[in-house]
Amino acid sequence: MKYYDEKTKSLTLVTGVKGKELETKTYQYPFFVKGIFTKKAIDLGAELEKNGYAVRADMFDRLTNFVVELYGKRFDQDDLVNGIDSRNIVETYLSIIMGVLQGDTSKNE
Repeated sequence: MKYYDEKTKSLTLVTGVKGKELETKTYQYPFFVKGIFTKKAIDLGAELEKNGYAVRADMFDRLTNFVVELYGKRFDQDDLVNGIDSRNIVETYLSIIMGVLQGDTSKNE
């Protein structure tokens, strides 16, 4: 399952499981993203790079908060953490940070 769509920057979270079917909800990327999120993404990215992309518990919490704030608090931290498979969560967070740093690429096509 793809949680973060790099083209549209939408985020899909699992909200429930019925048998072998996943129930999901998709959140569209905000229409307007404040510039402070670029600064936060730069800071988080620099710290990740400095630590060899090792994600400790405090960094995980900061990344989670960043994503919740970025998407306008339309879901909470528990919804986010429990809505992404553990095998994909760090990769998803990193993709979201890169998405912020790249800006709006839809105008480049």
